[in-house]
Amino acid sequence: MSSIEGMMHEKIVTAGPDEMVDSVVRRMCDTGVGSVLIVEDEKLRAVFSERDLLTRVVADGRDPKTTRVGEVATEQVVTVKSSASIRKCAEALKLRKVRHLPVTDDDGKPIGIVSARDFFENVTGELETLLDRVKYDADLHQAEDPYDHFGGSYGR
Repeated sequence: MSSIEGMMHEKIVTAGPDEMVDSVVRRMCDTGVGSVLIVEDEKLRAVFSERDLLTRVVADGRDPKTTRVGEVATEQVVTVKSSASIRKCAEALKLRKVRHLPVTDDDGKPIGIVSARDFFENVTGELETLLDRVKYDADLHQAEDPYDHFGGSYGR
């Protein structure tokens, strides 16, 4: 896998910028997500995350029932295209210190999201598979089949 298209979640949770924080947080809890994409006119405008709730609502003493999510969401959104390389995504997650990476089409419409947790679990799984394959190939090259526990070399 060389792009993130296969690891992104296509089922995204969105909200409008004028929705109240309490209803957006309730939707986050109901769907089990850590961030909501703030969308206006089908374009991604901001991201509202658990961290935004903590630092811009709770810590500031704002009332979630009267605060619009667009007022407290992160507007400097780091995004990638579905064709983005795994390296580019890793750099975005690390260098920009984000936990949720929205995936957009060429028009800026959100089409998916990748969480840092899902990204690193997926990359780790792919790496383990690759390392297992390299070890298996090396064992075969030495005329040793790691799956041949009973002896014999299949005609060698």
